[in-house]
Amino acid sequence: MAGANNGPMISLRLASVAAVLVGASVLVAGCGVGGDTTTVTVTSTTGSGQLTPDSTTATTATTATTATTATTATTATTATTATTATTATTATTATPVVPVLNPVVQANMMLQKDLTTLGFYKGPINGTYGTATKTSVASFQRAAQLPVDGITGPQTQAAINLALGNPNTDAVNLLQTALTGLCYYDGSVDGVFGSGTEAALLAFQEKAGIKADGRYGPATARALAKAWPGRPSSCTNSGGGSSGSVTGDTATIGSPAIQRTFDLTSCTVTRGTILATGTAGSAINLGINTEGGPSAQVVVKGGGYALQGTVSRVAISANSQFRMSGTWGNNGQAWTMVGTCSQ
Repeated sequence: MAGANNGPMISLRLASVAAVLVGASVLVAGCGVGGDTTTVTVTSTTGSGQLTPDSTTATTATTATTATTATTATTATTATTATTATTATTATTATPVVPVLNPVVQANMMLQKDLTTLGFYKGPINGTYGTATKTSVASFQRAAQLPVDGITGPQTQAAINLALGNPNTDAVNLLQTALTGLCYYDGSVDGVFGSGTEAALLAFQEKAGIKADGRYGPATARALAKAWPGRPSSCTNSGGGSSGSVTGDTATIGSPAIQRTFDLTSCTVTRGTILATGTAGSAINLGINTEGGPSAQVVVKGGGYALQGTVSRVAISANSQFRMSGTWGNNGQAWTMVGTCSQ
């Protein structure tokens, strides 16, 4: 099997790496100025804000009372200036309105953060699925012994989740949010890149006139981001497909013979043994039995497939995520599988 010498290292890494993503927010608040005040009655003002003396003030300008009045007038002018200054300060420090980020941009940012945590991305967290992000995805795929193309599909995302020790990720959650808002996805927004999310992406890609492969790459990211501002106010009929999952668990298999993500309709992990069944679409069925000896196998039937694989390696994490590898008995080709089995 290609890359077999790196298998233990990669399995150990994928089973042990965990990430805690902490979001930070900055609050901007205005400052007020308080203090004692003196109420002063002013008879009239000019457009320049200067006090206009009335006839009484003019007649008694030389008296002590008038001097006091003049002092008071000065105080009134000062108070007015202070009030104006306070108002200006409040207007300057008012909390700005921050527009809500496009969920596609947020999804790209979360993917970049996940790849940074795993040590594969060193660029800016800018939400752009550009060359640097694509190269980092390709580097991760190479290390995880996956097909290398720099595009995040179900299999690659499942491997990222497994490496992080998470059953799901915010990146997929946000992608599902975008597809839901655009009326292509009507399944659960659960952060799991299952066949429902894949079907929704396929439907969107076909509508957008880009390569329809059910995977999330730079072209799809650009098309989704462009479509998001014009999303409908409500969805009468979804253009995507429901996840159709009973357990909410998935298994993604990849090899030259088949690359698909299955929704697991049954899944149990007992003493390191995985027993599961699943479907992809309505015609392709998966069976997993990792019991030891010659009975350990993975079977894919339907939709033109009739594959039976021998299981050579199984690794199960504490949260029942798993990674498996083996060969197809039909043609000797190597395959790998990553998935989640919560039951």
